[in-house]
Amino acid sequence: MSKPGYAKQDFWFRLIFMVFYWFVLNLALTVFGILVVLVSLVKLGSKHEPVTLACWLTNVSAFIGQIFAYLSYVDEEKPFPFQPWPQVTPDDEA
Repeated sequence: MSKPGYAKQDFWFRLIFMVFYWFVLNLALTVFGILVVLVSLVKLGSKHEPVTLACWLTNVSAFIGQIFAYLSYVDEEKPFPFQPWPQVTPDDEA
């Protein structure tokens, strides 16, 4: 007879990482919100496109997506810093 899930060591390690990434997710969502406000203000007050800010915003949103995939058991790979920071190029956005 096999042991239940909570008796396995992997379960407890994953639970610890999930709590850690939950805190990281909250921080990343705050950064995302600040970037959204900054991009909106630059677009409102200038005729120039905030390319760098928009790239940061895209990368943070990809990171948030990786965290959601890990927390919802869609992906077993831990997000950054256990794998490279997600780099989204302008060509990938379309």
